[in-house]
Amino acid sequence: MGTTPDQTTYNFISVRKLLRKLFYKTFIFNILLTTRTYFRRFFWPVERFIFSLIRRDKRYCILHFGEKRVTGLFACFIRILSGIAYAERHAMIPVVDMQSFINAYLYDNEVGKVNSWEYYFRQPVEVSLEEALSSGNYVLCDTVLLPKPRQDIRLFYNRSGQLDYWRDICRRYIKIQPEVSSRLEGMKAKFSGKKILGVLVRGTDYVTTKPHDHPIPPTAEQAIAKCQEVMTQEGFDSVYLATEDKNILAKFQEAFGEKLLLPDSAYVDYDYSKGAWLAEYEIDRDNDKYLRGLEYLVSILFLSQCKGFITSMTSGSEGVMLLSKGFEYLYVFDLGYYD
Repeated sequence: MGTTPDQTTYNFISVRKLLRKLFYKTFIFNILLTTRTYFRRFFWPVERFIFSLIRRDKRYCILHFGEKRVTGLFACFIRILSGIAYAERHAMIPVVDMQSFINAYLYDNEVGKVNSWEYYFRQPVEVSLEEALSSGNYVLCDTVLLPKPRQDIRLFYNRSGQLDYWRDICRRYIKIQPEVSSRLEGMKAKFSGKKILGVLVRGTDYVTTKPHDHPIPPTAEQAIAKCQEVMTQEGFDSVYLATEDKNILAKFQEAFGEKLLLPDSAYVDYDYSKGAWLAEYEIDRDNDKYLRGLEYLVSILFLSQCKGFITSMTSGSEGVMLLSKGFEYLYVFDLGYYD
């Protein structure tokens, strides 16, 4: 039975739409990213120089989120980092405010009283929020509106040099609290003497919610297969898994057994039917919000010091790349973006 004229017309329109989409996603999108990268590389130093000349007062830049959102620690981290870079370019002193708005690391009665940034990090230049506010000489900066390092394959492989820029910002302004350092050193001592392949697997909340314009993560099975291949080829003897998802944990335990290294963390028994974010889950234990952030940060820092790293493009893995000095082996899943 032949193809009817209507079917032929429909197929032609479908192919045309597909080609248009591919053209935008590859050609136009890459041009925009390249233009933005070079603009930042050459204009931002000029901007910083101009403001350093004309700024005569000591002005604080209070970094906060202008909208109420419950996001994970490293989604917040990336936004704050972009705010620090903005403050530096405008010759202002950055001060982080994760106190005045709802976030995943504060209970309701702590909002407006506790700065959850200071649970895990010191202030960028050791100036408190209270000191900045009392000075009367400050601007409020909504970090959601600022340019930030995008979760793009070229950032992860440093193809345009922007990874170097953001790593330098981290090196100069990101300072972890002693409790975080202590936990990290304990983990490094526990796993010393091993050539470790770190792997970060995004929880199944991405698979169910499919957030627009966010990178598509690999399945647990895809990540496991890649780890097995790399361990054989590159001589790694252990796999360190960073995930909050109990479902993913079980699959890795079955695949790697005693070769699997794990942090001392609690895991979420994710319910696929709810379609919620992992950051919205709570575990039944005292001070869970603080502990989840602490455990996650220590795990990210440990990943940043592994010999090898396998990941997809997420805020957490972006944090690993920014906080690391590089890896002997790196593989980033690039599976496209959700529509």
